[in-house]
Amino acid sequence: MKRIITFVGIGLTVLFFGFFLAIRIWIGQGIKERVSIAKQQYSGTAEDALLAYLSDTTHTPKDRSDVAIWTLGQIRSKKALSALKDPYRNDPEGMTCKYYHDKVLCQYEIHKAIVSIERSWLGAKEKNWFGSWTRLNK
Repeated sequence: MKRIITFVGIGLTVLFFGFFLAIRIWIGQGIKERVSIAKQQYSGTAEDALLAYLSDTTHTPKDRSDVAIWTLGQIRSKKALSALKDPYRNDPEGMTCKYYHDKVLCQYEIHKAIVSIERSWLGAKEKNWFGSWTRLNK
């Protein structure tokens, strides 16, 4: 019986760390993909290209929210705070943009990005145990 409990415990631990690693890889690839999209059109660091992408109104609000806002929050771009706070309408749940993502920037994504930049997750400083994506700002 002890062997079974031990094997189940080891199996669950391996599954947990495998899931954690898969999520990290998935998020990292998403960030790299979005940075690449922005850098194809704009020069500079990832942060500069993403800020240019965000300010370019020829892109749809949905694309600007997905490519620029989410990624700027993930890389914790301090430079982006003013660009993110400007269109933010104090709607942390995104009720004003629900079903209108093709017309307005997603308020929920803006809120998440601002929180990610201003307050590091779990009160951590520049890096935390979950990892920091600031290294992708090249």
